[in-house]
Amino acid sequence: MNDESDDELSSNWEMGKTHDGRIFYIDHQTKNTQWEHPITKKIKIIPPDLPFGWKEVIEKDGTVLYIDEQHKIITTGDPRLAYTKNPVTKDSSSNFGHQSNALQILYGMDLTNKTAIVTGANTGIGFEIARSFAKHGCQVILACRNMAKGEAACAKIIKEQENANVSCRKLDLCSLRNVKQFAEQYRQESLPLHLLILNAGVLNTRFKLTENGYEEMFQVNYMAQAYLTVGLLTSMITTKSDSPPRVIAISCESHRVESPGISMLNGIILDRLSPRSPHHFDNLLAYGQSKLCLIMFIAEFRRNYPQIYSVACHPGNAINSDLTRNSYLYRFFVTIARPFSKSLQQAAATPVFCSIMKSVLNEPTIYYNNCYEGSPSSFVYNTQLTQDLWIQTQTMIELAFKRQPLIV
Repeated sequence: MNDESDDELSSNWEMGKTHDGRIFYIDHQTKNTQWEHPITKKIKIIPPDLPFGWKEVIEKDGTVLYIDEQHKIITTGDPRLAYTKNPVTKDSSSNFGHQSNALQILYGMDLTNKTAIVTGANTGIGFEIARSFAKHGCQVILACRNMAKGEAACAKIIKEQENANVSCRKLDLCSLRNVKQFAEQYRQESLPLHLLILNAGVLNTRFKLTENGYEEMFQVNYMAQAYLTVGLLTSMITTKSDSPPRVIAISCESHRVESPGISMLNGIILDRLSPRSPHHFDNLLAYGQSKLCLIMFIAEFRRNYPQIYSVACHPGNAINSDLTRNSYLYRFFVTIARPFSKSLQQAAATPVFCSIMKSVLNEPTIYYNNCYEGSPSSFVYNTQLTQDLWIQTQTMIELAFKRQPLIV
């Protein structure tokens, strides 16, 4: 919502709008009008269309009513006045931050012509992202390992929003073969892809290998999702839209911890990047390293494919999500911190912000935190390291497929 509402104006000021949506301000004391907000000095416009879910009704006596049937709201006040936009970026004038939630950021947005894939969307942050997109008309595909849980998540969204366009597809990130099948099927169906949200993640307490022979957190949190992104490249590039497709990778501040397999001096060390035995395994370092790899991949992907907007983001700290499902100790700490942590809706805010705001398209920022530009680890800016990781990742995937190429 707009934080520059009428109640910020002194009693002698009033806000009005022209027929083409430009906002002006009237000073009844001096009898003057101006385009600039008298306090912020900003110039704003309102969108030509009503916010998503609203309709306009004109009564017999000429009274104009605005109706939001979903939320049972009837008002004579134009809801667009609460959703002013910057005339240059066309983004909302609201100041979003750490307390914002996804639905606030999406207020008034119509995503009916958008298609999104959200990995790990049956629960936690991924579910809130999918739910928020769907409530605004987006076609959302929940990419989940457990189809029963994925279908249950879809049913939950549809129960809340009857016309929601949601579906579930199997995506097992522990199996590179399944990732390949997912991407191939999607391409064969010639479906558009405007938004790819790399949300899935796992935090293990014990050492585990996938069927491909790689440490599970390394493969699930990073390598398989990088493989998926490249596999869906054609779908994104061929999507017709007035704005570029976007890849949003959900990382975290844990990417700053020590990385055993990434070094400024020694480069990428494969046997420490994905250890083959528990002797060189520390679960917290492995988790943080997998999240660092994801940001480094995004940095290199952006350099290789500038026609696709790609960015990483941190959703927030101590979020009560299913990420801690494998450890009673972690769940205990998260429970203790819950009064000071974000809700899942708030955690979904930054990924959604990066997904729909036009202003971010012109920014070189590779990492967002609390809907603001952030600064990731210095490893991310080392092009030699990001290129080396890109090549080594391709080699690891080729080995898993017995020399089958990365581009599926």
